[in-house]
Amino acid sequence: MSPTTERIAVVGGSISGLTAALMLRDAGVEVDVYERSPQPLSGFGTGIVVQPELVRYLLEQGVELDSISVPSSSMEYVDALTGESFGSVPADWRFTSYDSIYGALYELFGPERYHTSKCLVGLNQDSDAVQLRFSDGTQAEANWLIAADGGASVVRKRLLGIEPKYAGYVTWRGVLQPGEVSDDVWNYFNDKFTYGLLNDGHLIAYPIPGRENSESPRLNFQWYWNVPEGADLDELMTDVRGIRLPTSVHNNSLNPHNLRQFHSKGERLFAPFRDLVLKASSPFVTVVADATVERMVHGRVLLIGDAAVTPRPHAAAGGAKACDDARTLAEVFTENDNLQESLQRWETRQLQQGNAYLQKVKRMASRLQHGGSFEPGNPDFAFGLPAVDEPSVVKNF
Repeated sequence: MSPTTERIAVVGGSISGLTAALMLRDAGVEVDVYERSPQPLSGFGTGIVVQPELVRYLLEQGVELDSISVPSSSMEYVDALTGESFGSVPADWRFTSYDSIYGALYELFGPERYHTSKCLVGLNQDSDAVQLRFSDGTQAEANWLIAADGGASVVRKRLLGIEPKYAGYVTWRGVLQPGEVSDDVWNYFNDKFTYGLLNDGHLIAYPIPGRENSESPRLNFQWYWNVPEGADLDELMTDVRGIRLPTSVHNNSLNPHNLRQFHSKGERLFAPFRDLVLKASSPFVTVVADATVERMVHGRVLLIGDAAVTPRPHAAAGGAKACDDARTLAEVFTENDNLQESLQRWETRQLQQGNAYLQKVKRMASRLQHGGSFEPGNPDFAFGLPAVDEPSVVKNF
């Protein structure tokens, strides 16, 4: 089958969904993307560490790495209360943003077969096709469904009843524009990835590109808070309307009490971290949760990315894992004659990788969130995907 002549639907139009759709379309496959958002997506400028798997497709299309990322030269480890340095290691990571990666992929795919306002509510499948039902009353049918609808995957929930399990902490995110902090604070975080370590959580900060190529870089930060499940978490995740939200509370919906608490806690931090917290114009909060599945192949429905294995973010490769799932799956469809056998081999390899990554970030969290030893440059905590023993199911991979 090179390429398949069957039609493929992708539910979820974010980075992994677009990567899969683009590769399939490039191989001559008829593919449509269904995205629940009413407009093309925005990641509120949040930062991403560049991994090879994340940007491989874009680089193959001639996108210049310098146009979507900024460089760095070190990783710094400091006490987020006192500023005491625990060490520094040379590192040449590049940093990008959700907007930069998604925007480049969306521009390549285009709007014609990217269907917005398509919130999946149900699906059925038989031996030949998958039927999709959306909240606006429309339906669609395809020979295969690729579920790329993220950690809160509706497809996974409908098929398996699985939802992510709360990990015991949340992350506050923020992005600062040039001029929103002093030059001293900007220089403190520029050209590096900085860990701000605490006994009850941690912060990270690093530069990311501007929204447009011509704009100056921005500063991205996250602050991880331990919050017990129950009343405390419910209050934090209740928005200004009094509605308890399941995943994120964006800045324009933040309960003023919770924003005051965020700023109040920020006052006790070492000055550069304090300024990030107090001067971020649009902070928002997201729960940290994880999930996994026993299988990624369910008849004609295929789970990829966070819809299969939902990891915590600490090894900076969740997006890379999702893009690796997408790329290898697209190549299975377009470069293998025995599709069912190749899908099973693909599933074995990607599950091994996804679950190994999940265990890695859980180990990192056990140190980072509870004041454990987090040694500078420890290879066990290095960014990136773990190696897998299973051979590739595709050529040249």
